[in-house]
Amino acid sequence: MKKLFLLSTLSMALVGTQAVASEIIHDKFNSDILGRDISMYVYLPDGYNEATEPYPVIYMLHGANSDESSWVERGGIKVTADNQILRGEVRPSVIVMPTTGPSTWYADANADKAETAILEELLPYVEKNYKTRTDRAGRSVAGLSMGGYGALNLSLSHPELFCAAGIFSPAIYVPLPPETSAARSTPQFVDSSGAFDEKTWRDTLYTSRLDGYRQNGTVVPMWIESGDHDPLGIVVAAANLYWNINQTQPDAVEYRVVDGGHDWMVFRDSSIRALPWMSNRCVQLDQKK
Repeated sequence: MKKLFLLSTLSMALVGTQAVASEIIHDKFNSDILGRDISMYVYLPDGYNEATEPYPVIYMLHGANSDESSWVERGGIKVTADNQILRGEVRPSVIVMPTTGPSTWYADANADKAETAILEELLPYVEKNYKTRTDRAGRSVAGLSMGGYGALNLSLSHPELFCAAGIFSPAIYVPLPPETSAARSTPQFVDSSGAFDEKTWRDTLYTSRLDGYRQNGTVVPMWIESGDHDPLGIVVAAANLYWNINQTQPDAVEYRVVDGGHDWMVFRDSSIRALPWMSNRCVQLDQKK
């Protein structure tokens, strides 16, 4: 397994008055399902190399027309994780930031089976090659925009896999995305004629998964957040999502509307607020074992 260090072999960050040694590395493997590489950046917490016990793992999904570098280069994930782990707000965790392609929406749709690739290839690869837990209480997922769409779908369709989810400015337009949305031009939701495929969008959207999630009975605690000036109307979509989820799990869902648009000022701050809450919910599940 080839790993390329992003910053240095041992990246040192000063958090308050204490030095924190954490690493961010680059990794990839070939996906038979997608027919191309799945690439990722991986955050390894201070003490990872010496650890004998596996760590919880958080999967952080990027937005449309982006890649695995976005949470590192624009989302400040290293600083966030270093600080929150040091302060005891987040349990020490491995953070995996993958890409299945710039605009797959992490879905099984017209062009790719990206959701299947995550479940059948990415998760097993991480659990084989990194010191990560393989149980539900040790695995959570979050994402922004398109990544929020993906994190939500994964949680609803596979609640047995995740102890918590962070849904940031999710691009979950009901019934259809606005004309300015990247969803209308991605191969996942375009038919053979090149036109936007409304049926595929509806069939893949989270609303088609709600009944199955409720019947399953396994609750994935969710932190949902959006900017009030989001030009894509996501604040309304996120509010509707919150109300739908609240009917099933009123004590295991939080919704925040913040001042901002559809940008990294909102996405980054959303992760700062969500990760401690998600960690706490996963610890509670751990304690029930």
